Amino acid sequence: MRKAGKLMYDVEKKTILRLHLTMTFLIAPMILCCCVPSRAQQVSRGTIKGTVTADQGEVRGFRVAAHNLDHRLWYTVFTVKGHYTVPQALPGRYEVMVYEPDYDSPKEPVQLGPGENKTADLAVKKRQAAASDPNIEYVDSMEEVYPPGPGRDLMKENCTGCHADQFGRMHYTREKFMQGIEKMTETGPGYNKWAIALPRTIIPKSQKEMLADYMVKNFGPGTVDKRVRIDPLVLDEDVFSKAIYVGYEIPADMQFVSAGDLVGADMVDGVTAQWANPEKYHHMGAAFISPKNGDIYFTNRSSSAIMQLNPRDSDPSEQWKTWRIKGSDYVHPSGLTVDKQGHVWWAELRGGMLGELDPETGKQIRHALPELAGAVHEVVIDKDGNIDFDLIWGAFFGRLDATTRRIHMYSTPTPDNGMYGLAVDQHDNAWGAGWQKGTISEWQVETESVKEYKVPNSWGQVRRITVDSKGIVWATEHNVGLLARLDPATGALTEYKIPVNGAQPYEAWADRDDNIWIADSVHSAMLKFDQKSSKFTFYPMPQPHQSIQKIQVADDNTIWLPTRGEPICTGVHFYPNGYTANAPPEP
Repeated sequence: MRKAGKLMYDVEKKTILRLHLTMTFLIAPMILCCCVPSRAQQVSRGTIKGTVTADQGEVRGFRVAAHNLDHRLWYTVFTVKGHYTVPQALPGRYEVMVYEPDYDSPKEPVQLGPGENKTADLAVKKRQAAASDPNIEYVDSMEEVYPPGPGRDLMKENCTGCHADQFGRMHYTREKFMQGIEKMTETGPGYNKWAIALPRTIIPKSQKEMLADYMVKNFGPGTVDKRVRIDPLVLDEDVFSKAIYVGYEIPADMQFVSAGDLVGADMVDGVTAQWANPEKYHHMGAAFISPKNGDIYFTNRSSSAIMQLNPRDSDPSEQWKTWRIKGSDYVHPSGLTVDKQGHVWWAELRGGMLGELDPETGKQIRHALPELAGAVHEVVIDKDGNIDFDLIWGAFFGRLDATTRRIHMYSTPTPDNGMYGLAVDQHDNAWGAGWQKGTISEWQVETESVKEYKVPNSWGQVRRITVDSKGIVWATEHNVGLLARLDPATGALTEYKIPVNGAQPYEAWADRDDNIWIADSVHSAMLKFDQKSSKFTFYPMPQPHQSIQKIQVADDNTIWLPTRGEPICTGVHFYPNGYTANAPPEP
């Protein structure tokens, strides 16, 4: 009995010990959760709201920016009937202001505590409008800039892909026009040794003289500037007032690098293109979401660097990581992508190489191309992990084989076609936008050959391309404000006119519902094209003159985009419908 009792005592003792340990492990996390809340629970968000009044003009859809000085975040919202609300804002010190063209705004300080609601009313004053220039004639179309006559078709085929309506403001002599034509076909502009515009296009001397005669007749000395008119947007504030932009300031100590010979002759010797050197503001080129960890990567032209943003971290000192591209002072990184392993791939417009970064180790590899007469513009990854890229000068498709690590190059049938944007479809065919000659080009994976589709109304500058879930190809026609739709099954090409004159669509990207999102740089706006209704919806950008380059639509249909050439340089997270259950605020 003693043994049995001892055994029972031991069992009871062990049972009690197990219960004690179990309760300890159950209670400890509860205590820990109470004492050390998760990042999402660390703070209670607040709200800033108010009214905007103006001494002149109607307050309609005005931008209101709330700058969190502690977290270095910019929340941008829009007024409805003169009222605005910044929802779910992180606590901290704020400056609240209006960012609207032609208006001056005060900066109202706000100290927002956890869970607080604060009010900041803003009274803006209209600036005096600048007098119009009588020497500029504004017209509605490229056809009006370039009237009919011998040489116009030749110009449309070879020149406006780069120069758009810029000939209407050159006013050179015939000798200078001839000098420029020869430079574009022989040596290229001085600011970029990779940018020989038309080295493979055969233009006989008689045709060059025809071009020069046409140019001096219509744009020679004494003629007025002729430009395509840019009309203001007619905005529906009830739609875009739901939108929220969250901007993450880039590190304050980001360094500029010298662009070398970036300042140099453009088309004619002695007539220079004054590009900032070093640049006044930072210039982020592309955005891409890592499939490995959800971080956002950007290229930064002005720093010749790759930047990584963790949007979930509210500490500005921990949000950003930066990798300067090694081996060269300046390579002008352009497009980028991230593979499943988390490696970042970038395109070099001036380095003539394809870059690769392992963020875990910091190791960089710059893959040299076998074809040097070109500049790498965009880079994408197919489903097998092959790296596809395009060349803007030289008109090539390229592929780095994921298995052999060898690079293969494929030229387009049209010489000097200038690939400006790249996408891969569901069959791993690569689609490129023909910037200089106005085409949509397909690199077919089975035959390793290139097929072209002419975009006749584009006047060149077919840009940034996307493929929707049904395999339909979409591209922007930057010069003429059109959105192109190509059905590869039938070859049918349909064009949709953006309903505002002077629109310059830059990027196209299909979202998860097959809406096509378009970046319109000249109007500083995002556009959504609904395929079902063929309707365009406009969303103003957070800064009045913000130019937009490469965007990416996330799985939750929010959009990431970079900032270039603006006083406030941020990685921008755009919530078209505001915060939702599927798209909550970050950080």
